[in-house]
Amino acid sequence: MNKWIRDAVAEGIGVFALCFIGILALNAAALNGLTGIALAHGLIIAVMVAAFGHVSGGHFNPAITLGLLLSGRISTATAGLYWLAQLFGGLLAALAIAWIGTKRAVAAGTPQLAEGAGITVGKGILLEAIATFFLVLVVFGTAVDRFAPKSVYPFAIGLTITAGILAIGSLTGGALNPARGFGPALVGGEWSAWGAWLIGPLLGAVLAWAVHDYVLTPREAAEPVTDSGERDQV
Repeated sequence: MNKWIRDAVAEGIGVFALCFIGILALNAAALNGLTGIALAHGLIIAVMVAAFGHVSGGHFNPAITLGLLLSGRISTATAGLYWLAQLFGGLLAALAIAWIGTKRAVAAGTPQLAEGAGITVGKGILLEAIATFFLVLVVFGTAVDRFAPKSVYPFAIGLTITAGILAIGSLTGGALNPARGFGPALVGGEWSAWGAWLIGPLLGAVLAWAVHDYVLTPREAAEPVTDSGERDQV
């Protein structure tokens, strides 16, 4: 099968799993609590990265794809394909839950700001940016760095997502991922926090790229993109 198709399918499945599990976990918040919600997101990403990391790199997040694109580790064409697959995977998950249950369940599983706690869109963007900064930096330091043990990165990424949601989940919904918000928002009609789950993670990814490539790892030491437009593992 064509590599482009394999990559797109892997990325779509990963985001489908994240959104499907995440939406349902939020709907069961009374039983799970924030800890259960955070673990649901972190565990599903850990296993998806372990399962498909060797296929597409296991991004499952437009913010991570953006960071790797800026770092020159994937091509613009590959990034565009990944973004489409990621957004489509999240949309399919939201449609599946709407068909099984209701659009209200999808809306309830969409990241939302804790306006009662004084969390404005600006504060939400900042919180999401900081949490995603940690996430993308962990991806660079574990999945990308050729000196890091490759057996560690699925769990490191999953645990970072779990920690991020534990920290900001009650304030912003803890998306850390534009695809986690887009599909559910489109199907459920809940757009109140779109600025936080869209702008925040992308800003965090840009900052993580800059810190990694220009502070932690000099850019001249970065490996070039291969002829196929990406490395074997990202």
